[in-house]
Amino acid sequence: MTPPSGILIVGASARAAAFSAARAGFRPRCLDLFADADLAALCPAARFDPDHDRDAHDLERLAAASGCDAWLYVGSMEARPDLVERISRVVPLLGVGADVLRQIRDPWVVADVLRGHGLATPALRRVADGTPTVGHWLAKSTATAGGLGARRGDDPGDVPSTHFQEFIAGPTFSGLFVAAGGRARLVGTARQFPGVPGAPFLYRGGVAPWPVSERATSELRRVGEALAARFGLIGLFGVDFVLADDRPWVLEVNPRYTASVELFEYVYRRAIMRDHVRACVEGDVGVEAGSGGSGVAAGKRVVYARRRLTFPAIAPPPLGDGFRAPSFADVPRAGATIEAGGPVLTVLARARTPEACLARLDRMEAAWVERLEGRA
Repeated sequence: MTPPSGILIVGASARAAAFSAARAGFRPRCLDLFADADLAALCPAARFDPDHDRDAHDLERLAAASGCDAWLYVGSMEARPDLVERISRVVPLLGVGADVLRQIRDPWVVADVLRGHGLATPALRRVADGTPTVGHWLAKSTATAGGLGARRGDDPGDVPSTHFQEFIAGPTFSGLFVAAGGRARLVGTARQFPGVPGAPFLYRGGVAPWPVSERATSELRRVGEALAARFGLIGLFGVDFVLADDRPWVLEVNPRYTASVELFEYVYRRAIMRDHVRACVEGDVGVEAGSGGSGVAAGKRVVYARRRLTFPAIAPPPLGDGFRAPSFADVPRAGATIEAGGPVLTVLARARTPEACLARLDRMEAAWVERLEGRA
C-alpha cells in the first residue's frame, strides 16, 4: 500500500479520529452514527448506522464513492468483522483485518495467549454452563463494544450475553500501543472512568497519561508484545485492564484507534495517527513519544442525557490549533433529539496533574448538565 492522502473513517463516533487524521496531514471523510456539527465543519460526514438494513446494504457503494484511497474503523466496528471485510474489498484497510478481528474478539483465545506468557487475565465461563454462583462475575457480549451491555453476572440485562468474566476489583485503565511486524510499542497509559446510570460499565471518559508503577508498565509492555506477535496486529490498538496488586489484569483488546489517542496527542503535541499509518504502510512502530508533555494531563468526559432533550443551537468551538483541545466536542446539530441515557457531547480539559484534570472535568460536566437540563 502507498501512503494515503484521503482516509475514510467509519464507526459509531468518528470525530476524534477525523481530527487526528487532519492533524497528521490527511484528508478525512467520515461515516458515523451522528455526523455532529463539529465533525461536519472539519470534513464531509454522513450518518451511517451499521445495524440499519439500508445503510448496511449500501456500504460498498458509500465506501467506493468516498474518493478516499484508504480507510480505518473506530469503535464499535471491531464487533462487525463482516462489515470490515466488505469495505476492505473496495478500499484498502489501514488496520486489523476481519480474520484477525474474529480471533482477537474471542475472549478464550486472548486469555490462552496471555496465560501462556504468564500474564494476568480474569477467568471465563460460558453462558451455556449457567450463571456462576460462587465469586463475582460480569456478563459480557462479543457483539458489543465500549462497555455497552456489560453488567453484573446476576443482572438479566437487555443485551444477550456470550460469556461471563471474573470481576477483578480495582481502577480501570487502558494501554495504547502501535504494532507492526509482530512487535508493539507502548504509547502510554490512560485512566478510564466507566459507568452511567443503567450502564455501569459504559465508557464515560478518561485522563492521559495516568502514571502507573514501572512494574505494571513493564508487564503491560509484555502484554502488547504477546498480542502483537500472536495475532499480527498492525497500527494502533488498545488494551483495557484493571490494576490489582500492581498487575494489569487484561479485560479486553480494542484492535483499532481508541478514545485515548487524541488525549495523548494533546499532551505530546504529536500526530499519533501518523504513527498508525506508518505502521500499516511501512511496518514501522516508530519511537517513544518522549516527554514533551511531561507534567501535563488531558482528559475527556462524555456527557449523557439524564432525560429526553432537544439540543439547542450551540455553535461548536472554532477549529483553531490542531493540538489545542477544545473545551467541548461531538456537538449535536441544533434541534437533534437525544433520548435519556444517550450521549450528548464530550467535554475536554487539560491540567498540570491527572487529578486536577479529573476535577476540572467534573465541574465542566456539571455545568453542561445544568445548562442543558436545568438542574445541577
